[in-house]
Amino acid sequence: MNLHRPGLRGKLALAIALVLLTALGITYVAVYRGTGSELSSRTDNELAQEVDRISTRLESAAGEDPDAYTRRARTITSAENFGPNARVVSISIADGGTATNQPELVEPGIDRPDGGGDGSGTSGDGEHGDDDGSHEPDEKRQDARRILTASPGYSTIEIEDVGKVRLLAREVELPGRVAASIRVGQPLAPSENALQGLSDTFVIVGIATLLLGALAGWLLASTATRPMRRMASVAEGVDAGDLSSRMPVEGTRDEVRRLAESFNGMLDRLEDAFDRQRAFVADASHDLRTPLTVVRGQIEVLARDPDPTPEEVGRVSALVIQSTGRMESMVDDLLLLARSESEQSLRLESVELGPLIQGEVESLGFDGNRDLTVGEITGRRVAIDREQIARAVSNLISNAVAHTSEGGRVEVSALDRSDSVALIVDDDGPGVPVADRERIFNRFARLDQARSSASGGSGLGLAIVAAIAGAHGGVARCTDSPLGGARFEIEIPVTGSGGVPPSR
Repeated sequence: MNLHRPGLRGKLALAIALVLLTALGITYVAVYRGTGSELSSRTDNELAQEVDRISTRLESAAGEDPDAYTRRARTITSAENFGPNARVVSISIADGGTATNQPELVEPGIDRPDGGGDGSGTSGDGEHGDDDGSHEPDEKRQDARRILTASPGYSTIEIEDVGKVRLLAREVELPGRVAASIRVGQPLAPSENALQGLSDTFVIVGIATLLLGALAGWLLASTATRPMRRMASVAEGVDAGDLSSRMPVEGTRDEVRRLAESFNGMLDRLEDAFDRQRAFVADASHDLRTPLTVVRGQIEVLARDPDPTPEEVGRVSALVIQSTGRMESMVDDLLLLARSESEQSLRLESVELGPLIQGEVESLGFDGNRDLTVGEITGRRVAIDREQIARAVSNLISNAVAHTSEGGRVEVSALDRSDSVALIVDDDGPGVPVADRERIFNRFARLDQARSSASGGSGLGLAIVAAIAGAHGGVARCTDSPLGGARFEIEIPVTGSGGVPPSR
């Protein structure tokens, strides 16, 4: 038989209940023992005070003979009413008699440890004349013996109809060298009842507290595990393909908020990775379809001709080579775009922008068809990925050259903007309409719809620029140029000279 194992909430609630039960048990034992010890100590102190009081009253008896002390003892005991909640008092005078406030406990013939009697009776009123104690139950005789034979000091005895009695026996010497034995007993029933009441109350209160504690533990455990249940629910949605769900952060704090933010950050990165993967697949299928169609069509045309001429074979070969080259270039751009979108792929180093820009301008090798110049360059060193930024600048220059006429002007500069550095490419071309200035950074976006893919490139150049800027924590934008055309700039934030740009 498989038992259902409790979940995390059940385990936390059970643990809280067990801790509470242990605390209640320890408290009960401490309180019960402490109260019992306090009651016992108070009883012993009261017995000692009573013995001292009786001893003082005996010493004040007129005369110093045993009979006088016996009469004084009977006067003392007659004022002590014995009952379940009152003391039992017994005073034995050497060569005299025994007086007690409980006559039934001390009958003639057993009023002294040696079994001898004083022949005068032992009751508080002196009217007990039956010398034969055979009519008394054995229990009474046994109670009397336990009282009269108790050793000096404290002891606990059992008396019929009374229960446990705490007894203090003390030997005292009275004036006239008369010895006396004073025994005072206090019934323990009131103390035992008080302890029993305490125990009963503790059990009732303990059960109620335990139930409330278990309920509070369950509610506390439910509150504490709610973020984990939400996380599990979100994780189930992710497993089902929904990457848009997030854990709520509002209203939370401390470790719960940190957990939610970390989990949401993980989902953001996961969703971004999936989006980039889907975009890569969509981009590849979008722009590879045309050259593949061209290659397939040309090969099919060549295959239908049983005796193709060398010219036809050369024409088809040229088209296939051109299409496959374009596909190869496009795949390279797509892979570069995928890498550029990830800030983890950056290899940052402190770079001086002047030589980097000058090198890109010179490497393009235009034959004087454009007036390509280098403008103002900041001397500030910036932490960047040299290779990726060089590719972004090259793409912007190529884009400016493609959209300016022969003899047009293109200028590249790098400006310091306090907490950022802007890499700028200006041209005097037709510019970009305001409505299209954001769209042109999308994949395969072209302003001139009449331009073919073959003549217009892959349409990934500006998308690569935007991805590289974003990976550096910056942004790519297009505005109006002072030269009259378009201004493309990459703004990269920095944290001081040569500082590392902040993470996105």
